[in-house]
Amino acid sequence: MNKANTAILLIEFQKTWTDKGIFHKLIKKEYLSRNVLANTKELISKARVKGIKVIQAPLILDKADKERYKKTPFPARLLKRFTKGTWKAEFTDGIYEKTDIVVTGRYGFDACEGSDLEKFLKENGIENVYVCGFTTDHCVKETMNSLISKGFNCIMVYDCTATKNSKLQKKIEKEFEIMLSKQVIKEDEK
Repeated sequence: MNKANTAILLIEFQKTWTDKGIFHKLIKKEYLSRNVLANTKELISKARVKGIKVIQAPLILDKADKERYKKTPFPARLLKRFTKGTWKAEFTDGIYEKTDIVVTGRYGFDACEGSDLEKFLKENGIENVYVCGFTTDHCVKETMNSLISKGFNCIMVYDCTATKNSKLQKKIEKEFEIMLSKQVIKEDEK
């Protein structure tokens, strides 16, 4: 692993998914059984020490930005999740640090949609992207497909992702190159 051309992408590590509420209930069983939060914290902690970029791709709903707001997935708007200025849009405790890069402008399942993610990756010579986040079958899958189609090497860190159930999780894992967080850390230590 070359730290100069590698980044870890965290998709929607926000309290909407990791704290109380309907979205959390959707993934809670897989989130807890896979130990997603602890695995992700350990991964990004070691990545930061090694100088690997950590990129946060939150979904932030801002009604003032009418054009982007109406493009946001309907369930998030209907249930008022990820709303700017509320706890629902905040980063999960212990996930964000000031040295992280935060993607802006995102409005879709695909973290590239409307955002500066692709521009940032290209400007910084990032070729390898380790992807973590929620949900595996929506935002993680859509973002990985998009980045792969743009020429990036994407690897799902599968114990740092979660969705509604293990059957769906395993189905999506079969579509991509995958690694455990501990494998990523060992790869970095080479």
